[in-house]
Amino acid sequence: MRSRDLFFALLVVATAASGAGIYKWVDEKGVTHFSELPPPGQPAQKPQKARAVGDETDPAAAAESTQPAGKSWQQKETEFRQRQIDRDAAARREAEQEAATKRLQRDCMQLRRRLEALQTWKGVEKVDEQGKRVVLSEKERTDMIQAHKQLIDQKCAGR
Repeated sequence: MRSRDLFFALLVVATAASGAGIYKWVDEKGVTHFSELPPPGQPAQKPQKARAVGDETDPAAAAESTQPAGKSWQQKETEFRQRQIDRDAAARREAEQEAATKRLQRDCMQLRRRLEALQTWKGVEKVDEQGKRVVLSEKERTDMIQAHKQLIDQKCAGR
């Protein structure tokens, strides 16, 4: 008997609470308030109750209320994905450009080291077609110095 009375009491309280609405009003400072009771002496707006899950009373009104005035969620999703693709492509291009710059700096450094070695060492050697080491003549060494200077001027200007 007691549990049945308790059940009915809880049922009455739950029914009364579900019937109560939430009032919305803006005070004189422009602050928006929400409460279960309307404000004394001020106009208040009682928002519509949220529809229950599976409530199909007016699907057209529900579709209109869920659609924003601007773009649909599909359009926003498409634009978001396009921005991601563009951002990834820009990052990839930037990384490739940075790698190319580092490669060029490394190549320029190697060319300068080779030029310095050609200019300072008299007995510069090279490997011929048979795999034997051959000392460069002064003319060959001077030609290689000139070739390295031209390469440095072409590739490494300002680096």
